Amino acid sequence: MDGAKTDLTKKVNEIANAAAKKSIVEAAEEHAKNLAKLAKELENAVKDASSRPEVQNAKDAIDAYKNITDANLNKQKLTQRATDLKETSDDLLKNAKEAEKDLQDAAADLIDLKKRLDAAGTKKNALQNDLLGVQDALNNINIGDVRDMIDDAKNRAASANNSATDTMNKLDDIKKEIDKINISPVNSNLNLDDVEKSVKNLIDTIPSLNDKLSEVENLTSQFSTLSNISENIKKMKELIEQARDAANRIVVPMNFLGNGHVEMRAPKNLEDLKAYTSLSLSLQRPEGRGDGRRRRRQAAGDGDMFVLYLGNKDSSKNYMGLVLRANVLYGVYKLNGVEYSIESGSISKSAPEPAQFDRVDLQRIYQDVQMNLTKDITSNDVTEPIVKNNKGEESKNLLDISPSDVVFYVGGYPDDFVLPASLDFPKYKGCIEFFSVNDKIVSLYNFEKAEKINEKVPCKRYARPLDSSYYEGTGYGKVLIDKASNLLLISMSLYSRSENGLLMYIGSEDDYFTVTIEKGFVVIRSNLQAAPAISTKKSFPTTDWADMLIIRTSSGKMTVRLSNKEVVTAQATFDNKEFKELYIGGAPQEMREKHNITILPYKGCLKNMKLNKDFKPITDPVGISKGCPMDSLVTRKAEFSLGSALTSDLKGFSLANDVTVSLGFKSTENQGLILQGQQPGQRIDLTLENGHVMLHFGKIWKSNEQYNDGHWHFLTITRRGERVTVIIDDEDTGRELGDSNAAAPTGDAFALGKNTFRGCISNLYTRRSDNLYRPEDFSNFHTSGGVLLDVCTADTLPQLMLDRAAKKDVAMQPINDARSAPHFSLDVRTRAPEGLLFFVATRGGRSHLALYISKGRIRLSVGKQKEIFNREKYNDGKWHSIIFSLEKKKFRLVVDGIRAQDGLLTNAELTSMQQFVSPVYLGSAPESLHRELKLKALPKQSVSGCIRNFKMNGAPMSNPTTNHGAGPCFEGQTQRGAYFSGNGAHVILNDSFIVGSSFELLFNIRPRSPTGLLLHVGDSSWNQYGPVLGHYLTVVAQANNGKGEFRVSVKPKVSLCDGTFHKISVIKRMNVVQLHVDTIDHYKIGPPSPSIPLTKDSLYVGGIPEMAMQQALPVTSSFVGCIQDMRINGDSVSFDRPSGVFGPVNLKECPG
Repeated sequence: MDGAKTDLTKKVNEIANAAAKKSIVEAAEEHAKNLAKLAKELENAVKDASSRPEVQNAKDAIDAYKNITDANLNKQKLTQRATDLKETSDDLLKNAKEAEKDLQDAAADLIDLKKRLDAAGTKKNALQNDLLGVQDALNNINIGDVRDMIDDAKNRAASANNSATDTMNKLDDIKKEIDKINISPVNSNLNLDDVEKSVKNLIDTIPSLNDKLSEVENLTSQFSTLSNISENIKKMKELIEQARDAANRIVVPMNFLGNGHVEMRAPKNLEDLKAYTSLSLSLQRPEGRGDGRRRRRQAAGDGDMFVLYLGNKDSSKNYMGLVLRANVLYGVYKLNGVEYSIESGSISKSAPEPAQFDRVDLQRIYQDVQMNLTKDITSNDVTEPIVKNNKGEESKNLLDISPSDVVFYVGGYPDDFVLPASLDFPKYKGCIEFFSVNDKIVSLYNFEKAEKINEKVPCKRYARPLDSSYYEGTGYGKVLIDKASNLLLISMSLYSRSENGLLMYIGSEDDYFTVTIEKGFVVIRSNLQAAPAISTKKSFPTTDWADMLIIRTSSGKMTVRLSNKEVVTAQATFDNKEFKELYIGGAPQEMREKHNITILPYKGCLKNMKLNKDFKPITDPVGISKGCPMDSLVTRKAEFSLGSALTSDLKGFSLANDVTVSLGFKSTENQGLILQGQQPGQRIDLTLENGHVMLHFGKIWKSNEQYNDGHWHFLTITRRGERVTVIIDDEDTGRELGDSNAAAPTGDAFALGKNTFRGCISNLYTRRSDNLYRPEDFSNFHTSGGVLLDVCTADTLPQLMLDRAAKKDVAMQPINDARSAPHFSLDVRTRAPEGLLFFVATRGGRSHLALYISKGRIRLSVGKQKEIFNREKYNDGKWHSIIFSLEKKKFRLVVDGIRAQDGLLTNAELTSMQQFVSPVYLGSAPESLHRELKLKALPKQSVSGCIRNFKMNGAPMSNPTTNHGAGPCFEGQTQRGAYFSGNGAHVILNDSFIVGSSFELLFNIRPRSPTGLLLHVGDSSWNQYGPVLGHYLTVVAQANNGKGEFRVSVKPKVSLCDGTFHKISVIKRMNVVQLHVDTIDHYKIGPPSPSIPLTKDSLYVGGIPEMAMQQALPVTSSFVGCIQDMRINGDSVSFDRPSGVFGPVNLKECPG
């Protein structure tokens, strides 16, 4: 009986458990509802933010790109879940049937039990009570209900599966639209109708989306602050660039019938376009119909036609163009009122299939142009090109077009556009295919607008197979690692004229490895390495194809071999099987930001890409095209640091006769040697002096304006006979100051930078016979110091760095103007949770406008105690854009496109906010305002981080009125030390320092200027001690012991401005001073002194106040460069808490 009770209880529990399965089914139903809800939210998210259709399209595109993969995975999971639920439901039904049978058996057992209970005696009553309880439990379970629950489970599972299917159908519809954007490279054999349809879909999808992004960034949406719109905008831009890059890789001609045109996107770098323009395209003309006489009549009427126009909307200004006159190709260009024309050859005529194309390569450098016409490039036997050229003689030679006025028409033009007379011909008839503009791959299918194109099928032509790819230095290619392996072998063949570039990136979620070219050396970097591994010899640029092999073993050893020789190796433990993909030639922006990778993408040619000895295709290519155009590999620009130079003998260049030299430059420095040429009896020097351009070339010439503003400027030097002229930016002709008395050298050399220039130089053109009509290729020059070829990162003025520990503030320009709604904007990057960003007070000090960070959140404080803020935290070490403003009674805050709830002022508060008091402070405010800040619960100290792009009412505020220790903020690699930027920058380490009878000083320096004061102890009446970095890179130590001054100097063997650290030590014992510079030392014995001065004076580093400058000091200018490991009298000097910081000083770090 006891055993029967146990079995019955077990059966009851099993049936109860079957009923409990109901929760699982309900969970599945809830999951399906959530899926459907999410799908609906996918479609409506951006629609709720704005009614603008372009924004909705952009959001749909982004959300689709972001969620297609997740949705596919969810579909698989839901399908599997539904299958599992069905199987579970079948099991439940089976269990229920078994339970019903068991219950029938149990009923028979109960009858038998009753008979046995009658004879059980004393136990009968107790057992009967237990059985009654069991029967009650059984009665509560209805077999029909179980079946109903099982059927319901099946229905809910089917509903979940249907919901998942509906979700996938919606996402698939979106994906189909996105797929229309993903246009892969094509060849001459594909279906041209499909290409035409895909391209039209591309344009319909994103006709001008990028032009609307600035509006999107300023939208005031009601999204939750948890949705970071700035990230979505960023992804939109990436999506658009990928779509445009895909369009640029469509290598299919476009057919024009004489009634349409294409408006191309203008080149992005219009500054470069001023000096240099290259266009590469191919043309096809259709054959005429009828007999010979009729074809001649048609040719007379149809041979004149427009090809392209790149220039100003006002065609009376600068432009470049191509036309056909009687089917002969002409190049036409106009620079500053002077028009030039070049006649080439006739264009071939052919049937549309197979079509015959002629290639046109037009290259302009300043006023000179060369045009090559290569006939029938679609045949196997390509002929020599027809070469025509023109030398312009005007010194005004820039193609200056503002971004708002540039237009680029191909094949035709809008009917309302007024062409210059020289280009005013009917629209083109035939096929055109574009290759590149200014060395960037361009296709006609990446257009801004198009009208009546490809109304007939585009021409089909033979395309020669190409085994290499051109990486233009803007993108990357992805390679999938489909087989896990302990050994990785990555091989490729390279041809590049660049000295810098990211060759390979491979990584996991947290770790990464890169192989880069840096100043011609091969470098392995990883966050798992203590330091980068650098090759011992320079390997780039290459003169021919070079085979590279990258090996990663299971032991963590990584080796790079070039041309069968090991060049660099590194050791870092990592499981190779965790690698899923790698990137060649660059890396996506997300990975660059994550690991702080700043080096530019690889520029050059690549072929034979293999992974573990198997050829691997490049997927998701960006900035990659087929072929290897040698002209595009030329290096036309370089960045110089102090101590660097480019030198060449420039074969064929002479200073003896007529001379024309043109170049572009940009710098923020006051002085430096830009160019120097010397030949026996001749010399030319082009320099910056106090921001003015100075020329010494027989005569002395000086510009009227200053050009150390960090922008590109272009100049041309011309000598004809005895007359020398210079013109800068087609405007500044300067003035002559007299004859130059510079000594004529005996050497023969041409140099750029010459160790004293910091900035960029581009598009050097000398008109020498060996390189006519082409800019100089800097990769053929000899490099020294820290020259970076094909790079110019000095695009902006130094960013301000705000350091909380130094008690700094930066006073800006006056704020008051006629506007009633002042608005401000800035970018910030910090990891600090607290600190002041911006502060300005009102008259009387009762109100204020303050921007600060508290607990990682950005807050705007207005009036007396009113604040608004975003709930997001922004102290993540990334750049964030902030806009804040006062608009009548409202005050607003927008961070990364996310708008906080507007604040509202009373009438009295509004009145008090009308009278701001100059100046505006970025960073901390002066100590005189600290009490006010404390009362208002505002932070006194600056946030520790970087600020850039500060604007007031839309105007950039680049130069502060005063600067108290806000130094430059560096991008990329940094290293420890204190960086002094000159311009009066200095630190007071101790305001009551005593030199005494003995004094020892030890420190390392890496200067960027040949002159500067390093350390000084003294006051305005006399000088005790001061080591300086003097002219001609001589280190001078000067002392005064009360009996007179004495000094000792050392001239190093190498330039101190060579980009490396140099050790300097000074030891003073009584009246003897000894100076060490690296391995050279010298000492000086001064006049004896009976007593040692024990006065307390200020100890200055990096410079001295302007009012305390001593004429007795050999140098009074401030030091520019990095100082490390300073020790005074054996004690380490900390720059963390100086007595005072003045001018642009970064006490935390130096550039790498």
